[in-house]
Amino acid sequence: MNRTAETDLRYFFHPRTIAVIGATDDKRKPGYALLMKVRARAERDGATVYGVNPRLTDIDGIACYPSVADVPGEIDVAVIMIGDAEQGLRDVVAKGARFAIIFTAGFREVGAEGAKREEELAKIARDGGVRLFGPNTNVNAFEMFPETDGKKLALVTQSGHQGRPIAQGIELGIGVKYWAPTGNEADLEFADFVEYFVDIDDVAVVVAYIEGFKSIPRLRAAAEKAARAGKPIVLVKIGRTEAGQRMAMAHTGHLTGSDAATNAFFRQYGMVRVDDLDELLETAALFTRLPRPVGEGLCVYAISGGTGAHMADLCAWGGLELPTLTEESQQKLREAIPDYLTVSNPVDNGAQVVRKGGLNRRCIEICLDDPNVDILVCPITGILPSMSQIVAGDIVDAYKSAKKPVVVIWGSPVTDEEGYRILLEGGVPMFRSFRSFVVGLRRYLDYWRFLSRFEERPVAAERIPGGFETMLAGSGPLSEYDSATLATQYGVPFPMSALCETSEQAVEAAARLGESVVMKACGDGILHKTDAGLVRVGVPQEQIAETFKELDEAGRAHAGDAGYDGVLVQQLAPEGEEVIVGFSNDPQYGPVVLFGLGGVFVEVLKDVALRVAPLTLADAEEMIREVKGFPLLDGARGRPKGDVDALADLILNVSRMATELRGRIAEFDLNPVRVRPAGQGVVALDALIVRRDA
Repeated sequence: MNRTAETDLRYFFHPRTIAVIGATDDKRKPGYALLMKVRARAERDGATVYGVNPRLTDIDGIACYPSVADVPGEIDVAVIMIGDAEQGLRDVVAKGARFAIIFTAGFREVGAEGAKREEELAKIARDGGVRLFGPNTNVNAFEMFPETDGKKLALVTQSGHQGRPIAQGIELGIGVKYWAPTGNEADLEFADFVEYFVDIDDVAVVVAYIEGFKSIPRLRAAAEKAARAGKPIVLVKIGRTEAGQRMAMAHTGHLTGSDAATNAFFRQYGMVRVDDLDELLETAALFTRLPRPVGEGLCVYAISGGTGAHMADLCAWGGLELPTLTEESQQKLREAIPDYLTVSNPVDNGAQVVRKGGLNRRCIEICLDDPNVDILVCPITGILPSMSQIVAGDIVDAYKSAKKPVVVIWGSPVTDEEGYRILLEGGVPMFRSFRSFVVGLRRYLDYWRFLSRFEERPVAAERIPGGFETMLAGSGPLSEYDSATLATQYGVPFPMSALCETSEQAVEAAARLGESVVMKACGDGILHKTDAGLVRVGVPQEQIAETFKELDEAGRAHAGDAGYDGVLVQQLAPEGEEVIVGFSNDPQYGPVVLFGLGGVFVEVLKDVALRVAPLTLADAEEMIREVKGFPLLDGARGRPKGDVDALADLILNVSRMATELRGRIAEFDLNPVRVRPAGQGVVALDALIVRRDA
C-alpha cells in the first residue's frame, strides 16, 4: 500500500468498513461500549462494522469473526482493543487495512521500555503500509456531532479528557466537524490532521490541546498550509513550566520543547496560543462566526456608563483601539441618547433607548455605520430579563445583517435567561468576561495582522563555506578571531583587526589601524575576556609593545598554550548603541535567533526577542521593535536614531548562518554590536562560536 496516498485522511474519518478487534458482548467492558459507538457512527455514514472475537459470531446484530483475516473484503479502519497490540497490528497489516487505531496505553509515556514497544509499533505500521493512530488514544475519533449551519472547528487533542470540554462547545452554539484524539502519535501526528482539516471548506479553524510536537519540519509545513488557506490554528500548548513539562512527558511522552522557542515559532507561523480551554473556545468562535475585519477600530456599545468605563480601561490594557466616533455619528446618537451620557466611544445609551420602539437597534446601526468603527462589542451585565430580550434581539438582527463583526460579552453568571438563549440561538460570538473578550479579540486581530504580511520561509540546505570544514569539524568554542572570520562569510561587519604572535607584529598592526586601538588576548580557551581582565581599550601607539607583553603573559596563564593563539589588535569602533545578536540550537525547534539591547537590558531585565530560523525581513524588523529598549534605537531623549535597517539586515544574515550551519554550531554570539546613526551601519565588536559535539 502507498503510505503517501494514505496520508489523505478521508478514509479515516469516513470509512466504508470498520473492524473492532477485541469486541465483546459483555456490556460492562469498554469493548462493548466502543462497538456500539462505532456502530452508531457507521449507521449514520453508511459504513459496515465487524467485530473480531474468536468466541463470538454475533454481537447485537453485528457480525463477528474469529480473526482479522476472516473479515470479508477490505478494511478501512481497524480498531485494536487487545492487550497484545503488537500482534494485533501485525494481523491488521497482513489484512491490508488502511488505518489502525490502538487504544492501549503503556508505551512511550511510561518510560524507556514502553518507548521501545512504541517504536516497534511504528515500524510494523511503516513496513506494512498502514497508517497508525495512537497508541494511548480513545473512542472520541468516532464522536458524532450534530449538523450545524455555517463554519465549524476541527479539533486535535493529545489528551482525550481535555478535549471533551472543547467538543462540548456545541452547547455554546459552536459547530464541531471532527475530533482527532491523537494520543502518543507514534505515526499520524498533529500536523497530518492540520493539513487535512484546512482543505475542508466548512472548517474555519483548527483547535488543539497539545503537549508536544513530534516533528517541527512537519509542523512548519502544516502551519504554512493553514496560513495559505487563511485558517488559524488556535491551541493550548502546555509546558510553560518545568512542572508542566514533566506532566507532558508522563502523560503522552511528548517533549514539550523550550517555551520561549515555542512562542517564537507560533508568532512566526500564525499559531494562536491561548491559556485555557475557555479562551480556546471563545477565541475559536470568533474565527468560525465573524468575517475578516477591515481594520481594528472597536466601538463599545454599553447600557451603563460604568460598563463602558470598565471596558475602556481593559481595552487600553489589551492594546485595543477605541476610535472617537465622527461628529455626524455622535449627532445622530444624540437624537436618541440624553446629553449627559457619553456617545463618543464607549457609547452609553443609559438603557433609556431600549424600551423606545426600535431606537436601540437604530443606535447599534449608527455605530456600525461609522467609518471609524470596524468591530462592535455589546457588553451585557445583569440587566432586567425583559430588557435583555430586547437588547439580545437587536444584537442578533445587527449581527446577521452587518458586514462588520459584532460580538457580545455576557457578563452575568446567570445564563438561564431568555436574552442569553436568543443570543446563543442567533449565533452571536459570546464571551463570558470583559477580560476574556479583550484577550480573545487581541489574538483574533493579531492573526489577521499576521496573515496580511505572511510569507513562507523556505529552509535552506545545510552548507559549510569552502575552506571552513576543518575549523568546524571539532567541538567546543572557537577563538574570537576564528569566529569573526567565519561570520564575515555571512556579511557580519567587524572592525579591521590582526592576530599577532609577537610585539613587533602588534606594533606594525597598530600603526595601520589608528592612533589608538583595542587589544585582546585571543584563543579558544578564552571565552569571557573582559571578566578575565584580558581586554585593553584605547591603547596608544607608544604602549602597544608593553600592552602586548602583559596580555600575552596573562592569556597564556589563563588558557594555557593549547588554548591561546595570540593578541588581537583591533581598530577602535565608532560610538553607538550596543546590542546583542546571536543564535542557539533548541533541541526541538533548531536554531533560534536572539536580539536584545546590551548591558542591563539583556543581563538583568532579560529584554530579548526570539525567532526560529529562518527569518524574514518582517521578523527581523519585529524583533527590533519588540524589545522594551527599542526607544533607545529610535531617538529617545535626544539620541540620534539608529540604523535599524542595517541592524535588520544583520539579523537576517545571522539567521542565514544559523540555518546553513545548524548541524555544526550550537551557539553564536555577537556581543556587543554597535548600532551607528541611521545610514552609518552596524559593527560587531566581538564574536563567539561554540561548535556542536560531533
